[in-house]
Amino acid sequence: MKPTVIIGSQWGDEGKGKLVDAMARGFDVVCRFNGGNNAGHTIVYGGEPCKLHVLPSGLFQRKKLVIAQGAVFDPEILLVELEFCKKHHIGLDLLIDYRVNLVMPYHKLFDAAHEAWKGKKATGSVKVGIGYCYEDRNNRSGIRTEDLLYPNILREKLTTLVPIKQKILTNVYGEAVKLDAQIIYKRLLFFGKLLTPYLGDVSAYISKNLGKKSMLFEGAMGTMLDGQFGTYPYTVANNTIASSLFTSLGTPAFPTRVIGVVKAYTTRVGGGPFPTEQNNDNGKRLQAIGGEIAATSGRIRRCGWLDIPIVRYAHRLNRFDALALTKLDVLSTFSRIPVCTNYRMRKTLLSEQPAISHDYQLCRPVYKTLPGWKKSLAGVKKVSELPKEARRYIEYVEDEIGVPIRYISLGPERDQLLRV
Repeated sequence: MKPTVIIGSQWGDEGKGKLVDAMARGFDVVCRFNGGNNAGHTIVYGGEPCKLHVLPSGLFQRKKLVIAQGAVFDPEILLVELEFCKKHHIGLDLLIDYRVNLVMPYHKLFDAAHEAWKGKKATGSVKVGIGYCYEDRNNRSGIRTEDLLYPNILREKLTTLVPIKQKILTNVYGEAVKLDAQIIYKRLLFFGKLLTPYLGDVSAYISKNLGKKSMLFEGAMGTMLDGQFGTYPYTVANNTIASSLFTSLGTPAFPTRVIGVVKAYTTRVGGGPFPTEQNNDNGKRLQAIGGEIAATSGRIRRCGWLDIPIVRYAHRLNRFDALALTKLDVLSTFSRIPVCTNYRMRKTLLSEQPAISHDYQLCRPVYKTLPGWKKSLAGVKKVSELPKEARRYIEYVEDEIGVPIRYISLGPERDQLLRV
């Protein structure tokens, strides 16, 4: 089976976790290759929603789980997820790359302080320190999982780093918080004992098993949050597009099947341009029916109609082989469903978002209104059982993006996923 990559086509929260969970049963390995615990996947397990922030979504299918070096994580969050596995007797076959950078306590402090300093111009960070962790990684001053194996080196690094971080917190941000290198060191020693059995060389593992084991690669966040190609500066600090997979794994490029996940309407968390946003009763209905509360921050997601131009753009960047359309059921109460087909920027008609971020602020949506179906989709097991208006909506999205829809999600449960 060709290695498969799951990528969000919007601003995250598209429903990637459910798709990975459903598809994982057909793969030997599920690998998380980017992002941090600012991304959250909600999966229904045992009838209850479970929110994962670090472990790949293939957890509940008892697969080999891999976290590649392109990802970062807060060990405190991973500890919670490991305890969840222990409590629910979920066996864990986990491999974490030696090169993964760890979110430190001061990263979270910087994140909160900097957002507060920016005031109304804040980018909408969830304040869990991911961007500052990536900053230290790029500055070659991060703490990596490999450091947990060598306490003396870890102590030496912290002895150098913590006073610098303290000066920035105090002198730049005016924060009164006191960092204690010894407390941080002891906590990391605890995590070292916990994580050592899971550490290894992901690059070597993938290279050795590529072609022997079937592999599913789980992308975090969404294309429009990519640090370079997203709606800058309202983005994350890392790359979220499919081509970043290979630098994260540490392998040459290899053939993949790329599946783009598209929510049937559009949402985003935090600040930034959002051409189809509905600050009205329609937006409130989408929030309420869709349960649009962010898994990581608990913030209510901004909601709007489906934005075809950003999905076209995501397709150009990722070259999707197939699409998964999620939350189609949420639209069931609308008699008329507008879809943004293009943007108008001044007098110019655009088919996708402009490359210049300042120009994107000037874009206004051009809508085509499709008929709704006003029928519950509960119990639908085949595409042919969908109302004709729902099938028309699906066909319209396929035609506009130029990619076939192979999966349709009609709710949070595993059995509410149609394969086309």
